[in-house]
Amino acid sequence: MEKIFIQIASYRDPELLPTIHHCIKKAKNPELLTFGICWQHSIEDKWDNLDEFKDLPNFKIIDVDWKESLGLGWARSHIQKLWNGEKYTLQIDSHHRFLQNWDEELIIMLNKTGSPKPILTAYPGSYEPVDDDENGKIITSWPGKTIGKKFSNYGTIPFVSQYIDNWEKLDSPIPARFISGGFFFTLGIHCQEYKYDPNIYFAGDEISLSIRSYTLGYDLFHPNKLVIWHYYTREGKKKHWDDFNTENKNKNIVVETWSNLNEQSLKRLRHLLKEEDNNIDLKEYGLGNVRSHHDYEVYAGINFKLQKLHPDTVKGLNPPVFYAEDFDWDKLNLKKYNYEFQVPEYENLQFLYLGFQDSDGKELYRFDITDFSKKTVSVNFESTTIPYKYIWWPYHNGSGWGQKTDIIL
Repeated sequence: MEKIFIQIASYRDPELLPTIHHCIKKAKNPELLTFGICWQHSIEDKWDNLDEFKDLPNFKIIDVDWKESLGLGWARSHIQKLWNGEKYTLQIDSHHRFLQNWDEELIIMLNKTGSPKPILTAYPGSYEPVDDDENGKIITSWPGKTIGKKFSNYGTIPFVSQYIDNWEKLDSPIPARFISGGFFFTLGIHCQEYKYDPNIYFAGDEISLSIRSYTLGYDLFHPNKLVIWHYYTREGKKKHWDDFNTENKNKNIVVETWSNLNEQSLKRLRHLLKEEDNNIDLKEYGLGNVRSHHDYEVYAGINFKLQKLHPDTVKGLNPPVFYAEDFDWDKLNLKKYNYEFQVPEYENLQFLYLGFQDSDGKELYRFDITDFSKKTVSVNFESTTIPYKYIWWPYHNGSGWGQKTDIIL
């Protein structure tokens, strides 16, 4: 067995100590675990104490007064620098519980991927702390895969977890398109090859992890077995954005508000994803050179410029999306339109044109009426653009086109 470097960014979290204790207790080889912890804490939080670990050789702790913290990417960037050549690394949050022999299970699954540079990742199962039970209350018993349903207004992709069908029958991990920042397990060299952008505040961390790791040559997988649980609700627990508010900035307690940090972070993210050109030099925090931005789009089924997801991506079908290269992204905006009209009366008609146009006068759909025995006509069509008007235009036998009538819808 080889060593595992465990990365934990903690911000004023009462679950940090239970997480460390449980991680060690449930490991098959606890002597092979090393910890890198960015401990962002307050003297007000008497329960937040790491004295028992400070002098241990397998613990490296970055001691940060909460007022000096600058967000998630900043903390994880510092933790990466504590890597000391361990073969594997596990990144988690500071509120987790573990399966017995989780370390052995993860290594076995990683080897079963068959990839030279695999990453195991998912949104972990759910647990809730219980005072008289160190394991907590386990809520989720099935492994999940990470799904993107749509783009946010800020250019990110919010992720959700979806049940893996027939997971009990699987004997190896399945392909993934997204990485969860709260749980991934991979080769330790990832700490050196993937340099966390300290300017990524919080939102967008996971899509950045996904595309940058993929372009660095890493292959993404979801575990076929649940080995770790996460405390999601955390009601009443301090978050970074609770402290980094306008009131504390006006009192000179913090240097910047979370909203300003987040705004600058999202500009960097949209530039990285090529959604916008924000004239930012990302330096070592940009994409890798093993695969391209376009390679990831095709693999994952994403069009970042248009901020659209392929139907297979939304459904959670396993990547790659083989036909995303030639996919007509405009089809994703198709809407059905159904109309019924009274047919106007004309004399000596060869046919009657009924056309639909958008606000720029572009024809969206044309329907020629040749059967004048019907007094009404039903029209059904699909369009990516909202119809603005319809047009009656008679074509008379012998004399050609007559007077056109435009009617705003």
